[in-house]
Amino acid sequence: MEQSSVFPSGNHKNVKKQNIQIQTYGQRLFRDQTFYEYLLEFLLVFISNKGAEGKTKEKDDGFSFPVHLKEDKLAYYPYPRMGLKRFVFLSRSEPDKRFDVDIDALDDHRDYLKNKITISDTSLDKDFILDILQDLLYGFNAIIGKRSWFAQSLLPVAPELIFSEAIGSKKQRESLVYANELDEVDYDFEFNRRSFMARGGEVYYLHVLQGLVENNELKEELEKLLSELIKGIPQLSIISNFLQGSWEDYHYPNNTEVSPPITKTMEWIPANYKKRAVYTVKELKNLLNSLINPLEKIDLLGTLIIFQIMRMMCLQASEKLENEDNLEWVIDLTNNPNGQIRKRATSSYLKIEENVFRAVHTADIATYIENAKRKRAEPDIYEDASKDTNRLIRKLGKDIEFIVPPKGANMRFSFNEDLIKLIVIVLIEPGERMLLNTFLEKCYVHFKIIIGPKEAKIHWKEEPDIDFSPFDENLEKFQQALKDSGFLRDLSDATSIVENPFKGWC
Repeated sequence: MEQSSVFPSGNHKNVKKQNIQIQTYGQRLFRDQTFYEYLLEFLLVFISNKGAEGKTKEKDDGFSFPVHLKEDKLAYYPYPRMGLKRFVFLSRSEPDKRFDVDIDALDDHRDYLKNKITISDTSLDKDFILDILQDLLYGFNAIIGKRSWFAQSLLPVAPELIFSEAIGSKKQRESLVYANELDEVDYDFEFNRRSFMARGGEVYYLHVLQGLVENNELKEELEKLLSELIKGIPQLSIISNFLQGSWEDYHYPNNTEVSPPITKTMEWIPANYKKRAVYTVKELKNLLNSLINPLEKIDLLGTLIIFQIMRMMCLQASEKLENEDNLEWVIDLTNNPNGQIRKRATSSYLKIEENVFRAVHTADIATYIENAKRKRAEPDIYEDASKDTNRLIRKLGKDIEFIVPPKGANMRFSFNEDLIKLIVIVLIEPGERMLLNTFLEKCYVHFKIIIGPKEAKIHWKEEPDIDFSPFDENLEKFQQALKDSGFLRDLSDATSIVENPFKGWC
């Protein structure tokens, strides 16, 4: 892959040594990254200071433009906040994953906090107050599962609750003694292994930068709207800063740089993603600018990120397979398992999976194999590629209920109420409206979504023998779903308008 085909343009070194799915879709989209981790990693980059790798750290959060990156990678510097993370998660984690060093650290932290707390009601116990604070923060959990405390995450309802990834070694944690090895308590973790936050959020951040290079006037507005979203509950910032700050005051009393940041570097994405980046930032702005409950908006933002990443991958596949169109998304809203829409939607989806996987065959396989042999690795090249391409599309689509059914055959795209709400909000500015026909056209232009006969005829104009009449029923179902969700109004028998009923911030 040459310099001109990646973004940022200076990050093209050693691309051909990467596996074929990374060469094709960027560094990187990975099978094990979960719904919230795409969102959290994106926001972690957003809130962190950034600069060129190896250069002086810049006080620059938000959307830094990598215009100065000719040969340098973009670096960002998140704060791990392990004291706060331990306070929130340790006592709720599985007993066999609570190591003595962390139990002792938490006990010491709580003892110090009790000396910092003043209670006017003497009937209240200070441990009880700390338990309430822990329960309050834990109530905003996003990723728990069976993970160790240091690999769990919270919803991004305050900047201080957006944690970087931390991976601990069981053997190493068991060997530590709290009183003797204070520095290792917080910093003896792998902060760059990327097992869960595996760069998908970084890919999305770089893609948004692509859009802002073309739409620089949206930069400040997006920064303001995203900041407002993640500062939605300022009281949690106060509590979090108190808990982490107390830990740092106690644990590092003579350290001039308490809780020092860690350094993470970003890689590159295909330059082809630029072809939809202008749409991406407009869609993002419309969602963030709509006055919706903050917790609901956070979930919608996570869904939008997945939605847009899937579209990016379809775009790249069609660009790599030059004889293919832009991989349409046929939406099946009918209840007829034997109908023509169901058949076309199913065959169209299978074609998408096939082409998203076929695209990796355009990568430089020989160079990757040669490099892998030098490392004495014997990768199952195409099996791994499938997991991170066509099966990744399937996983992401099912995560947001865009691909149905959850299990079984006849996979296809469909819309539930939440996805209908999302598509209306991101394509129509807050408080605005447009004709249904215009809305359907915009769905097709932005996402290659096909619901009604008009867009179907445009997409398959080279196939005039197709019977497009079944799309009429599909469109009727969509109109009814829009109406049931409160987004459609009939002005007359022949004219309907779709509206985003939510007011805007600005």
